[in-house]
This record gives sequence, structure tokens and C-alpha cells, in this order.
Amino acid sequence: MKKLLSALLCSLFVLSLAASVFADDVNKSGKVMDIRIISKSFNNQFYQAAFKGAADAAEKLGVKITTNGPDVETNTSQQVEQVKAAVNARPDAIILAACDTASLEETLDAAKEAGIPVIGFDSGVPGDTTGAVLATAATDNVKAGANVAENLIADPGFQAAILKGKEGAPTVLAILAQDATSGSIVQRVNGFIAKAVEALEALEGLAGSVSVSGQEKWTKPAANAEKVKIVIVVPPSSSAADIQAASKTIFRMDNLVAVFAANQDAVNGVISATNDGTDLDRADGAYKNIYVVGFDSGTSQREAIKDGQFFGSVTQDPYQMGYQAVELAVRAANGEKISDVDTGSKWYNAKNIDDENIAILLYD
Repeated sequence: MKKLLSALLCSLFVLSLAASVFADDVNKSGKVMDIRIISKSFNNQFYQAAFKGAADAAEKLGVKITTNGPDVETNTSQQVEQVKAAVNARPDAIILAACDTASLEETLDAAKEAGIPVIGFDSGVPGDTTGAVLATAATDNVKAGANVAENLIADPGFQAAILKGKEGAPTVLAILAQDATSGSIVQRVNGFIAKAVEALEALEGLAGSVSVSGQEKWTKPAANAEKVKIVIVVPPSSSAADIQAASKTIFRMDNLVAVFAANQDAVNGVISATNDGTDLDRADGAYKNIYVVGFDSGTSQREAIKDGQFFGSVTQDPYQMGYQAVELAVRAANGEKISDVDTGSKWYNAKNIDDENIAILLYD
């Protein structure tokens, strides 16, 4: 009996010890893990969706989060003070979308010296040289651009229109890019072009017949007789007037079938160039047969999609940015090795724009 009791007590001790070790691992020495989240703009709908994802992850993992951010993205000094305050509070981890990396260098050095892991989310902390930022939860813009192309080219109506191209009179798929230098925009265009060429050349009669032109960095002649042209248009500056003017040149192109506006400013330019989208009306608009696809989800774009003026768009996933950033932060605080996470993108159109799992991702 004594041996049995001793064995039972020993087993209970081992189980208790294992549970204690697990709790220490998850909650850091039995205390509730403290994670500070600082966005570029606290009240922005995009970041509010990210905070919702972070809150859900925190509830699941049993950690405490505190959210903060400047009143507007341009208030760099306010964010610097917020990050300093977070570092001084000695949390277990900091999650950050930096307004200006250079202005935060000294504070990030302090975070690293204090052993506080920093996780980027959304645009993260680009160009960080301090080594404080261990990983970032953000959109893979190459995959997101490919997502747009895949959904556009899968449409039977688009296929029927693009296949009208022939040698000497190719059909045109245009891309409006705000610039050719911004990392996220370049990556979206890269992804869109790669997927578009692949998907188009898989259509009957188009193998080797798709060219890419308009900007030197993306130019690629067709291997065979050209039947479809992908044309990239970049305005001389990122001003609203120049983007609108560039949009107008696109709609004057012969045999234009579709337009991809690669960010919200490009989307706004397309809408302005088409009489606030009325020229894209599918019933009697001047450009009623042209497919327009976008990126992001500003108010004007959402209305254009609901009205059928735009075929659809891809939104980033701020909810997952917040959720997965918290997961990364917990792992980093526990000393685990972590790496960047793609938080994905979602295609939406008039059919699913009001669905709960899409609506939460749409932001201005």
C-alpha cells in the first residue's frame, strides 16, 4: 500500500511539474505575458481590424495586449514617444508598424539591449539595422498580385474578350502602377505579371504569344506572334493629377480588355478618369466592356465594386496581421526561433463584399 501511495504521489508530482513548466513556458514564470502593440495610426480602420485579430490571439494564448498608435501616420514624434514608453515598461514583446524607421533607431537599440523582442506587422520596420526586429507578419505582395491576376483571368467573359487578340491587333491588359520603386507596388506588379503570363499562355492559342511592355524593368517580348500585350503605365509622379492623366491614357488604348490598378491611389485615379466610375457602368458606360480590378479597399473602390463598375479587388488581411503577430511575439518571448509570416490576401467582388469574413478586412 505504501509503495502504491508513493508511486501515485510521484506521478502527481511529475504531472504537476510538467504543468508548471508548461505554464512557465507560455506565461513566462507564471506571470501573464505583456505585449505592447503600436500601429502607424490608432484609429485607422485597417489597424482596428488588426487589433481585433490581436485581441482574439491574446485571448486564445492567455496573454495581455495593450494597443497604441499616433493619431495620424505622419505624427512620427508621437509614435517615437509611444515606443519609448513601451520599452521603458519592459514588456515581454513589442509589435510595431513603424511610421519612420530612422527616427526609431535609438529606441529599437534600447529594446534590443533590454532583451525585448520586436515583431513587425503590416509594413513592419523596413530597413531596421538594430537587429531588434525578429520577424514580421505582413502581406506577401507577390502572392497578392498573383491573386488578382488569377481571379481576373479565370472569368469566362474576360477569357472570351482577351482571346479576340490576333497578330497585328493584340488585345491589351493594362497595369496602372503609382510608381516603379515602392517595394510593395513593385512586388504586386511582379506577382500579377508572372501569374497573368502563365494563365494567359495556358489559354488556347496563346502559348508564347503574350508580351510585356511599357516599363523597361518589366519588358519581355513574346516568343511567338504577339496576340496579347500586358502594358505597364507609371505616371511621372504620384500626384493625383498625374495618376488620373495616366489612367486616361490607358482608356484610350486600342483593344483594351482590362485594367489592374495596383494600389488605392491608382484605383482613385481610374475612378476619377472615368467620370467617378460612371463610364464603367456595365449597362451603358463608355467603357462598359472593360474589366477593372484593384487592390486594397477604400470607400470609392468598395462602392465601384458594389455598383458593378469594378470586377473585383484583393484586400490585405489586417485581422491575420494582428493575430499572427501576437503568435510570433509569444514565441519570441519564449526564446523560440521565428521568421516572417505571410498573412495572406482575399479576393472580393460584388457577390461576397458583405460577407462577414470579408467585411472585417475592408478598410479606408
